[in-house]
Amino acid sequence: MPLAVALIAHAGVAGAEKISLSSAALQSPYQLVRGTAAATAELEAMPWFNEELEYEVKWGIFVVGTSNLRTNKLENFNGTPAVRIVSEAKSNGFSDRFYKVRDLNESWIDAKTFNSLGYNKQLREGQFFRDEWVLYDYDAGSYLSRRTGKDGNYTVDVGTMPVPVQDILSSLYYLRTKPLNVGDEVVMDVNTKSTWPLVARVTRKRRIETPAGEFDTVLVEPALRQEGIFVQKGKRLQVYMTDDKRHLPVYLSVDVFFGSVSASLTKVTR
Repeated sequence: MPLAVALIAHAGVAGAEKISLSSAALQSPYQLVRGTAAATAELEAMPWFNEELEYEVKWGIFVVGTSNLRTNKLENFNGTPAVRIVSEAKSNGFSDRFYKVRDLNESWIDAKTFNSLGYNKQLREGQFFRDEWVLYDYDAGSYLSRRTGKDGNYTVDVGTMPVPVQDILSSLYYLRTKPLNVGDEVVMDVNTKSTWPLVARVTRKRRIETPAGEFDTVLVEPALRQEGIFVQKGKRLQVYMTDDKRHLPVYLSVDVFFGSVSASLTKVTR
């Protein structure tokens, strides 16, 4: 199980030889975790490090589950200090009877450059199943990806990656490092086994009320092409971030094929 693999990896020797990302024999990104790492000056300047955000998830007006975002792990990821970002989504008991969700998304980002080093997702949404990870080798300008099916069979994909990239989860935190003023556009290169430009537009200001309180926010609308953070695929994603240096994502809404799903902030822990 992934947790057991992670615990074994944490017990590894931090100074162990760097693992090559060019080999299809690499079975899990957890193999690259070599214990903890010291915080960098760049990371200490980020208000979102060592933070946990909890959300109430709704489908329309109905509460269907919870989700969270955590940035409280600083790890040695194959020789590079990295923040592990963890996102989990879980449907509640009522929703489980109709559409059970147990999603895990993880991203490792360089604690100096904030580029993605790797991304792992384990999605369980109704009958939908997805186990997949991708690792980025900046020295070689390539990526290595592995997808495993319900039957345990897997496929490996290798491709070129000419520029530093974000993944679909790390892109949210990359946005939080940028000034966000109405009319701005933030463009970043995102890799989901192909590299494409994600354009995030800051469209307006709005005061938002959530279970965690009221916040002055800016609305950021990223143009997603692939699977999102909380659901499989979205037609339109809206992210309301606090209009201050924290850029807390306090409310997220995505249009999907069966309606609209939203996540409202309920708690912030630092």
